[in-house]
Amino acid sequence: MTSSSPLSVLVVEDDPRLLDILTSHLDRMGYGVRGASGAGRALELLAEAPSDVVLSDVRMPGMDGRTLLQISRERFPSVKVVLMTAFGSVDDAVEAMRAGAYTYVTKPFKVDEIAAVLRNAAREVALGREVEGLRRAVRGRWSADALLGSSTAMAAVRHALREAAQVTATVLVTGRSGTGKELAARAIHFEGPRAAGPFVPVNCAAIPEALFESTLFGHRRGAFTGAESQTGLVEQSSGGTLFLDEVGEIPPSQQPKLLRVLQDSELTPLGAPRSVKVDLRVVAATNRDLEVMVGRGAFREDLFWRLDVLRIQLPELRERAEDVPAVAEHLLCEVAREQGAPALGFTGAALDALRRRAWPGNVRELRNVLERALLAARGRRVDVVDLPLAVRPGAPIPSRNSESSVTLPPGGLTLAEVEKAHIERVLALCGWNRSAAARALGIDRRTLFSKIQRYGLIGPLRPLAEEGGDEGDEGGVTG
Repeated sequence: MTSSSPLSVLVVEDDPRLLDILTSHLDRMGYGVRGASGAGRALELLAEAPSDVVLSDVRMPGMDGRTLLQISRERFPSVKVVLMTAFGSVDDAVEAMRAGAYTYVTKPFKVDEIAAVLRNAAREVALGREVEGLRRAVRGRWSADALLGSSTAMAAVRHALREAAQVTATVLVTGRSGTGKELAARAIHFEGPRAAGPFVPVNCAAIPEALFESTLFGHRRGAFTGAESQTGLVEQSSGGTLFLDEVGEIPPSQQPKLLRVLQDSELTPLGAPRSVKVDLRVVAATNRDLEVMVGRGAFREDLFWRLDVLRIQLPELRERAEDVPAVAEHLLCEVAREQGAPALGFTGAALDALRRRAWPGNVRELRNVLERALLAARGRRVDVVDLPLAVRPGAPIPSRNSESSVTLPPGGLTLAEVEKAHIERVLALCGWNRSAAARALGIDRRTLFSKIQRYGLIGPLRPLAEEGGDEGDEGGVTG
């Protein structure tokens, strides 16, 4: 049922006259009504198309209303069952409500009584549909499809995430910073049967060692000076998913306690007299090599094997350059929404520059670049001149093993020659508008004019009006 569709009702009554009266009245009231003369026929109709509400007599030949309730609860759990019973059978009806009936009405009754019950049911059904719609929206946002890219590498990742979502085994997500490990963890949670439960992210690197145990496992009143009872993050995740981000940063003193929780699915809060059972599912993530840490004695080997049951490696952005345009378009729209600015897309040159970038910071670095580029674009398509200098064509490619690297210009060009070529290229991209070029180069117009004169740069001849209000420019002659 949507906000514009009527509540669908299946009336189950072995008395033909009463069945006809009820279906006729409810139809006139605007409900979508079907009728069944017995419970067996009602189940057949529900199998064809489930109704929102089943309005059923309790005492019928063959299968009675209570049996119909039981089977409906098993096969069609979202259907609300309203039982109709004679006054002398109220105890039976109350018992049926304990078994899951929505409510009951006693015979004889007025049709208005049934209508009142159905109005209440309609509100609950509409609310339930709205909640389910919101859940679907959340699942869609955090599904495996949210990891964009048509590359073979990303297709394999999405397949692995969907498979991991259907099991309860611990998953270890690995990959460099910015590759989307938390997004992958959320996809595992929201693609699986535990999606209705909580998703509890824990940044293990951000919790001080002194507070780690009480934060994860909780504590009881009086456990330490001034302590009030607090449920730990592990217990909060019961029935859902616990996401241990940066799991390699867990203090060595706390690793045995986490191992015990993973092994036994129970924990003992600080100051508690007994342990607490938890319905635990863990997804862990790290950008460190845990096996190397195990070899150095910095990470427990038994905890590593407990975490590394299913491993999903996320590829770096440089390993799937064909995905950069799609990821960039998505991120640009996202950034534009946050900044309240229009997202008009990219020029071909800008996309080509983004595609050729190595992206040592992966998606996180790309997003940062686009935030800056959107501000520079000022309501037009993002072009090369809007990108930070380090991302533009000809910029040095950062080394993965050092914080800086040097790219020698071809042919042994001097610094002045490199600067001249770069300024001329930026001027051309800006249509020889010196104000725009100065902004793109990060210098003032006076400095740019000085360099134009020094290097004898001459642009195309154009009328002054085409300069777009670039005060002080004499047509297209810039020398």
